[in-house]
Amino acid sequence: MKTIRLFLLSFCLICAVPLVQAQSSEVPSGIISALDGGNASQLSAYLNDNVELVIGNQNDVFSKPQATGIIADFFRKNKVSGFQLLHKGNKDAASFAIGTLKTNTGSFRVYVLTRKNEIQQLRIEPSNE
Repeated sequence: MKTIRLFLLSFCLICAVPLVQAQSSEVPSGIISALDGGNASQLSAYLNDNVELVIGNQNDVFSKPQATGIIADFFRKNKVSGFQLLHKGNKDAASFAIGTLKTNTGSFRVYVLTRKNEIQQLRIEPSNE
């Protein structure tokens, strides 16, 4: 009987590990919150040392300080009124989120790709809505 209990307990623990790993590989809620508030400095905390950035005519790999400046400039010119998360997912160590950023100048489609809770790619492009 003790052997069966030990086996069941071991089995449950083994099954729970992938669930914990899957949950931790989601896009951090702080990123969603930063987008919702148009907060470049909060978003900057999640940027990788080098990040692929597509915002307006900026389309390149930038250092964290350069990317922060570009994002801050975008938020200055486009006052954010909210962010609606449309889709999220993950595979292996990467996760992504897609949503709509509402601003005073219109709507923008946002795509965020993270690895190890750091933004690797951020795209903010005019929405077709």
